[in-house]
Amino acid sequence: MTELDVPTVVEELADFFAAQPSKEAILNFRPSPAAQRRLQELLDRNQRARLTEDEEQELNDFRQVELLMQLIRARLRAPKKQSA
Repeated sequence: MTELDVPTVVEELADFFAAQPSKEAILNFRPSPAAQRRLQELLDRNQRARLTEDEEQELNDFRQVELLMQLIRARLRAPKKQSA
């Protein structure tokens, strides 16, 4: 958790998958409004000044979560391969 006791985006994602979501829920997953606000804060700060090392890591976590979700969604949408 962050210093404000708000779950990080990685923790949110872990909690989401731990709840065994449906395929549709996975396809529709979005970070919480609090996480979205935090991402915007980091992006804004990154434009104005240098981020701290912790903030850079947090922003990287957002990028990694987005990439992971894109890959998962692509695989869920891909046609199923026929087994031999």
